[in-house]
Amino acid sequence: MTRRWPLSLLVVVALAGAALAGSALTATALPGRLAFSPPQQLPKWAGGEPSIAFDPNRNGWVYVVAPQSIPAAANGAFGAPAGSNGIGFWRSSTGGKSWNGPFSNANIGATNGGGDSDVEVGADGTVYVADLEAVATDICASKDHGKSFSAGPLLPTPCGPIVTNQQGPETDRQWLSRAKNGDLLLTYHDFAAGFPIILKSTDKAQTFLPCGSILNPAQSAGQNYTPTGGTLVAKPAIGSDGTVYVEVTEPDRVSPPIGATLNHLYIAVSKGGCNGAVFDNHLIFTQPTADLGKIFNALAVDGGDTLYVVAGGKTDGKQADTNIWLFTSTDHGVTWSKQPVRVNSPDLKANVLPAVVGGLGKGQVAIGWFGTTTSGDPNGLKNQWRYYAATSTDSGKTFQQTTVTPGVIHYGDICTQGVFCGLVPGQPSNRNLADFSSIAVDPANGCLVIALPGDPDNRPDLPNGANNFSSSAYVSSQTGGACLAAPAATAAHTGAPAPAAA
Repeated sequence: MTRRWPLSLLVVVALAGAALAGSALTATALPGRLAFSPPQQLPKWAGGEPSIAFDPNRNGWVYVVAPQSIPAAANGAFGAPAGSNGIGFWRSSTGGKSWNGPFSNANIGATNGGGDSDVEVGADGTVYVADLEAVATDICASKDHGKSFSAGPLLPTPCGPIVTNQQGPETDRQWLSRAKNGDLLLTYHDFAAGFPIILKSTDKAQTFLPCGSILNPAQSAGQNYTPTGGTLVAKPAIGSDGTVYVEVTEPDRVSPPIGATLNHLYIAVSKGGCNGAVFDNHLIFTQPTADLGKIFNALAVDGGDTLYVVAGGKTDGKQADTNIWLFTSTDHGVTWSKQPVRVNSPDLKANVLPAVVGGLGKGQVAIGWFGTTTSGDPNGLKNQWRYYAATSTDSGKTFQQTTVTPGVIHYGDICTQGVFCGLVPGQPSNRNLADFSSIAVDPANGCLVIALPGDPDNRPDLPNGANNFSSSAYVSSQTGGACLAAPAATAAHTGAPAPAAA
């Protein structure tokens, strides 16, 4: 229904807008320098590699998921309780400040799932979660903001312990993405050969069909791909015009099946959306002795369509330390910064599991990661890890860095060899945290919320230290410094209103 407003009210609104125009160009600000709340441990379920997503329209609603190990019904690698379903699920209606609602600690998905998970929220508020069984990905959805889940919003089948909505055969490390036109994208690489695949659903996750080829056989990424070395595939980013971007990391064309060095970064681009065409492939970075897979690299786009890729590792084999590196593109992925920017401060010797999110305005980016001053080798058994975050408002030219976890959040090594961790005696084995962390920006105000794994009670660094191979999901919200709000945001932050619980 179109509502007609009184002319006098329209005049008042117009005058108020004119008065604010001169002062509305500064970002939403919290007191002081960049700072975050002490990480809050999410209850009950295991929390390796948690994923986070905000509802784009429902102020303050945010969701976190974490896999429970595969098969979830067994007491697995992430410490999932016996008999669990595949995914731990938590929700907040206060922008991540509290997670104490009646539905904040559900367990959903399949008992034989739990390998990987991801969460996305549709434009209509539908919450989608993906639970990896390896033979396929289970897709579950909630129409009541996480109160209950079914195997897709049109199917009455419950989301567990057996899930009927299985998509993407022979799947590994799946991601969900919300396209601009309302479609849902499922991106992964196949389990056997690491070939990147992207599917699209136009019926709210009931069915998925291929919507393009990420690797272009006539261009760099497609020509470099080899099943021997496989790939790392980052969660896609969606541009303001609907363009789909997928970052792919590859080793050399000829590489060993185990221990291949990931030294090629590519971006795959499908203009206007995932429309069935072959993606354009562009080189981001390559160097023969580089090693950039510690472990999942991450991709984001800001409100001005600047692209950001972050990678953990070494851009040159001569480097002693393992750093977090930032690559940027201002022309939709065609060309990238000539020299990567080291994000972490030099006192941090080993840095891994990066996360990135673009701000609501142009040139705004936030990055999170695990860092240690103990050793430049992530696999050092005496390492002591904290979580760090940094923000930039000039497209990554300068950063403001802060420590998110006041105390040590993980002791010992962080193995970055994925499924090969622990297979070779004497080689790295600690995968308690799994493979990544996550960071999100609140669409209501531009403030940041971080979801990270942690296991500070495990002490394998001690001579007789115990390690139960479990971890928990933690959440930390921004409490200080400029939020990454759009230019029209007001200068004072009052907090997003929390709607009544559904």
